[in-house]
Amino acid sequence: MQKSSVTCVGGANIDVQGFSNTPVNMRDSNPGVIRLCPGGVGRNIAENLARLGTNVRMVSAVGADPFGEIILKSCKDAGMDISHIEIIPDARSSAYLVLTDSDGDMLAAVSDMHILKDMDSDFILRHAEAFDSADAIVLDPNLSMECLDVLTSRWKNKPLFADPISTAYAGTLKQFLPRLFMVKCNRQEAEIFAEMRIQSDEDVEMAADRILSAGTDCAVITLGSKGVFYKDKDGLCLRKHHKPLEPVSATGAGDSFTAAMVYGWLTGMTPEQSLELAMRAAEITIMDVQTVSPRIRSALLH
Repeated sequence: MQKSSVTCVGGANIDVQGFSNTPVNMRDSNPGVIRLCPGGVGRNIAENLARLGTNVRMVSAVGADPFGEIILKSCKDAGMDISHIEIIPDARSSAYLVLTDSDGDMLAAVSDMHILKDMDSDFILRHAEAFDSADAIVLDPNLSMECLDVLTSRWKNKPLFADPISTAYAGTLKQFLPRLFMVKCNRQEAEIFAEMRIQSDEDVEMAADRILSAGTDCAVITLGSKGVFYKDKDGLCLRKHHKPLEPVSATGAGDSFTAAMVYGWLTGMTPEQSLELAMRAAEITIMDVQTVSPRIRSALLH
C-alpha cells in the first residue's frame, strides 16, 4: 500500500537557541548553552511528518551559504524529498534566534525570513507538481499574501492545513479561512480569527463556531495549561487536558502538534485519536532540547 503524500510549503531555516542557566537578566550577559539546529515552521512540520513515516515534499528556498547546506542536509537525512527546495544565489538562508529562560519557556526571539520574498507566485507555480500530487498540503503563514492566495485558490480542493503561529499571521490567514480544511491556533490567535475575547470555556466554543462559520472544516484551539479544544463542521466537540510538565524547551512543540494532527487525518484516525497523538507529540518535543525530537516516531507509534 502506497504511503500518503504531504507537501509542506514555507520556511526552512536555522534556529540559534540560547538556554539560560538562571532567570534571564535583561541587557546583560547570561551564562547558559547555545545550540544550532534546523528549524522553520514548514520545515519542522515536514520533518515531524517524515519521522512519522509519511512521504513528504518540502517546497522552500535557501541561500547558497553554510546555513543553507545544513538545512538541506537535515531535510535529506530526515527522509524528505528536497527536490523542490531552491537554492537562491546571493540570498542568505532564513534564521531564527531565540532566547529561552531557565524555566524552559521562550523569552524573546528574532526572525530573519527575508528569503521568503523570493517565493512569489511564479516560484509556487514552478513547483505545481508537488502540490498536484499531494494528499494534503501544509501552509506556513510566513508566506506572502500573494503566495497564500495562489496556494489556497489553485489547490482549494486539497485538504489545506495551517497554523498562524502568531497574532500577526492570524490576521494574514484570516481571509483564507474559507479555503482551509483545518486551522490550529492558540487562544490569542483564535481571538483574531473570531473577532472576540476568549475568557471562558463557553467563549472558546463560540470562537470555534465563528471560525467554522467562516468556512473552515475543523478548528483546533490550544489553551496552554488548560489543554486543547476541537470542533468540526459536523458538530463534534472535544476537550483534552495536558499532564503537567517542566519543559526543557517550548520551541517546536506547536509544529509537532500540527504534524501529528495531519498524520492522524492521513492515516484515518478519529479526531479524538488525532488529538491524543498531537498532545503526546507536543509533550515529547517540549521535553527535548531539539526543535524536532528524534524520538518522535518511536515514542508515538510504538
